[in-house]
Amino acid sequence: MKPRPGEPGVGESVHEAQRLEDAVAYRLHRTNRLLLTHLARFLETSRHGLTPEKWFVLARLREGGATRQVELTEPALEDAPNVSRLVESLVAAELVERRPDPDDRRGRILQLSVAGKQLADELHERAVIERFRVFDGFTESELAALTAALDRLDSNVRPLLTQEPLE
Repeated sequence: MKPRPGEPGVGESVHEAQRLEDAVAYRLHRTNRLLLTHLARFLETSRHGLTPEKWFVLARLREGGATRQVELTEPALEDAPNVSRLVESLVAAELVERRPDPDDRRGRILQLSVAGKQLADELHERAVIERFRVFDGFTESELAALTAALDRLDSNVRPLLTQEPLE
């Protein structure tokens, strides 16, 4: 089979693709943007002004129950200030309750309010249905392979964030 113009040729690595659209990292970025845009449109229907990031906080609290605020941050991405703003917004909307952490006087414990739990449960049910639409045509084994590949990529990138980029 002859490669399309701009595709890697025989013996050429996909990493050496000449066109941006053929670079795996770019394709992941583009797909991520599409998924986030789709999620934002999906969340607009909740009429609670939720962004994908706010939904992720609600979903994590729904999964884990009462959680220390620091556990919602992604240390590799240094996003603690962003999480703080998201939590402030959710507390103001009365979807999340915050109380002092008895084990850390500077820390806070977060949990869903009754309204937050109702919303998170409702959105979860709808999100599961939406996932079937997003991943239509994928077999369970394809989804397992995709998940494994993404986990492996995550494991490769995390250590790189602590290193200086190559010149």
